[in-house]
Amino acid sequence: MEHIIVRRGRFLTYELLRRNFAGDPDVEIIWDRRRPMDMLALASGAPVERRGRSPLEWGRLDYLFTSGKRPNDPGEPPPS
Repeated sequence: MEHIIVRRGRFLTYELLRRNFAGDPDVEIIWDRRRPMDMLALASGAPVERRGRSPLEWGRLDYLFTSGKRPNDPGEPPPS
């Protein structure tokens, strides 16, 4: 399965991609779940964002293509 991850807050980009790939069952459009770090949260000992920085490509496109399963996706069971 292909994933298209859309940069947070880019509603028009999300909608255009969703419409373009509406008929393709092998493409999933998802939002980036990262949030900007808040210095107050860091100082209070709140959990720190473990994901890395936003990709540089987002300066131009506001979305990324990925393929394969999500990191926590168990996937299909092994053949028996």
